[in-house]
Amino acid sequence: MNRSKAPLALMGQLLMVLFFALTAAICLQAFAKSETISQKSADRDAASLLAQNAAETLKSVHGKTDIACGVLGGTVDNGVWTFRGDANGRVVEDGAYHVLAERIEGVESGLGRACVRVFNGEENEIISLICSWQEVVE
Repeated sequence: MNRSKAPLALMGQLLMVLFFALTAAICLQAFAKSETISQKSADRDAASLLAQNAAETLKSVHGKTDIACGVLGGTVDNGVWTFRGDANGRVVEDGAYHVLAERIEGVESGLGRACVRVFNGEENEIISLICSWQEVVE
């Protein structure tokens, strides 16, 4: 008996189609996930830039939040300096990022410290850093 090999060929093609469909689905999921990762990375980069700007400004004015507010902008309420910034690290009134900087009372004399925190639009903290400077003795 001579049997046709057509069903075997069709089975092979069906397996190839299933394999390519599965790999295409995996690639689409990876592509979608990469967009989320990229957005988080961009948020972290912008928040880092804003936090560094705030920390450097605080260090240059020896932790005086009212003077730092005059340099970069924003408001000071009970010694807590706040301002908003955009993705390019600029201080703008309607920025997507909220920066909060406040002094931390330290144990070591002659060393001033502050905590700078950056939040996104949903008020989730993106980054937090501690900056220090040498206090001016008067």
